[in-house]
Parts: sequence; C-alpha cells; structure tokens
Amino acid sequence: MRYSLRALRWASIVLWICFFLIIVTVVYSAFNIKVEVGDFQILAENENIVWAQPFVIDNAGFYDVSDLNITTILKDTNGTILIKGSSHIDEIPKKECSTVWHNVSINLEEIPNYQIYLTNDAIFTIEQIIYLNFAKILPFSVKVNSTMAWGAPLYNLSISRPSVQHINSTHSNVSLNVSFENHSPISLEGTVKIEILNEYGEKIGVEEKSISVLNNSPYEETMEILVDASKITSYITVKVSFETSLFSYETEVQYGGY
Repeated sequence: MRYSLRALRWASIVLWICFFLIIVTVVYSAFNIKVEVGDFQILAENENIVWAQPFVIDNAGFYDVSDLNITTILKDTNGTILIKGSSHIDEIPKKECSTVWHNVSINLEEIPNYQIYLTNDAIFTIEQIIYLNFAKILPFSVKVNSTMAWGAPLYNLSISRPSVQHINSTHSNVSLNVSFENHSPISLEGTVKIEILNEYGEKIGVEEKSISVLNNSPYEETMEILVDASKITSYITVKVSFETSLFSYETEVQYGGY
C-alpha cells in the first residue's frame, strides 16, 4: 500500500511538471508570435472597391496557430458601421512566417448614405481585430484602432449657370460647365449625362459624354445641349447624372430668368 501511494505521488508530480512545462512553452511561444501590419491598398474590381492589406504572421513558437481571423470595421464620425469584412486562415504551422492578404470587397452603394461620400471628403475610424487560437488551447485577440482619410470622387461638384443661345426658330443651344475633383484613390471611368427640363418637367434636351479622370485630378468640361426652342420656359432645371462601374449619382439645379 505504501509503495502504491508513493508511486501515485510521483506520478502526480510528473503530471504537474509536464503541465507546468506545457503552460510555460505555450506562454513563451505566444510571446514569440510577431504580427506586422502592412499599408492597405484600394483597388477597383468590377463593380466593387477592394480593400487589400497584408499581414505578416511570424510564428516563431513551438506550436501551430489555428483559426486566424482578421476583421476590419470602418465607421463614420458618428460610430455608424459603414463596412465590415473578415478573412480566415485555418492554420499557420510552427516556425513558419506567412503573409496573409486581408481583402474586403466594398460595394459603395451598400454603404449607408453613400452619396454623401461621393461629393464630400471624410475621416473614417478603422477598427481591426485579430483573433487566433494558439496550440488549440490558448485563444488570443488584439484590437487596433486607427483613422483614414476618405477622398470623394466627385468632390466640389459644380454646375455653372447655363447660357442659352438661340440658333433658329426651332432650336437653341444651352451651354454650361461641369467640374469636380477626383479625390478618391482610384481612377474614374464612366459617363456624365445632362438633361434640360422646362418648368413643366418636360425634357427638352439631352447630352451625354464619356469621362476618364485619374485619381487626385480635376475635371472640367463645357457641355453643349441642343434643345427645343419652343419649349424653353422662364425656369429650367439642369439634371446631371454620373454612371460608373462603382456608383451612380444624380443631382439637379433649377435656374430662372430665361
């Protein structure tokens, strides 16, 4: 009986030593995980904008990393969530360094009140959460907050007062300038359409042009619209519509004294 108790005591000691060593190596390994966050890129892909950001995970510990999850949340100044996206990696083996690309696909038209951000620059809050499971027994997470400047693709959109030149008894020419600055990080490709309506809501002239504006570049164009002279009224409305693969935008301005 005495020998059995002694053997049990030694077995218990050995188990506690093993457990302690496992805990020590797990904690040591956890502190030897290095995460480097690279600069994000904004890319255009079909009808979406893609947020692409590299994360370098150096697992220098003794155990594999599993269930790596990276989540990015973009908020406006009021705390409203505009975008949320996650990337998942099943496993990063021990003693390996891996580069993980965290890609978030963004449809501008799904962002709450997205049209505000087409003509106005803004500052957004970025919340990034990295979660992983170490050695399948030790969950770990870290949250990083930062800010980013948003550049509007149609910043300072301006439509000049139209001038009307009578050509003959049936037609007149309406001339106006459309200008804006593309502050966004991507080039703008699409069309701009001008519609002229009289005070009764009748469409009396239409003109459409292709646009191609590099990022951080201005745009200015004089539009000439042929209209039905017999339907011009004292007040006219200019409706401007932009169509691109990324968004649609429409605005209108009324002018009088014609």
